[in-house]
Amino acid sequence: MKTKKLKLLKKVLLLLPLCVVLLGAGCEKDEQNSQCYQGEVVNLNDGNGCNNIIKILETSANSDSLLVVGSRITFDPDLFGDTIKLGDIVYFKVLQYEKIDYSHFSTQPCSVYPQFGASIEFCNN
Repeated sequence: MKTKKLKLLKKVLLLLPLCVVLLGAGCEKDEQNSQCYQGEVVNLNDGNGCNNIIKILETSANSDSLLVVGSRITFDPDLFGDTIKLGDIVYFKVLQYEKIDYSHFSTQPCSVYPQFGASIEFCNN
């Protein structure tokens, strides 16, 4: 009886370090998807004819994209699923984009114009 308990204890002690390693090797919660961009909401359309705009703060791994740090893109705030405010930091994937020229809208009271029209999908984190 005593030898069975010792064998069982020995197996548990041998498997314990393996369990700790496996549990510790899980995904980190703060790790960001490499396809996601980081951006700041710099303008929201409050009925004044201006666009909803995100300024890109950090780009994805796609280095051949025209969307570089500092680029401004339009977006649909309804896709966020929550209340979004000026200055919010958001994470998103760009599904498609197109360079646009807003110079002919210079008579509108907008403080900032987008450089790209984009279809985006917000990332979970």
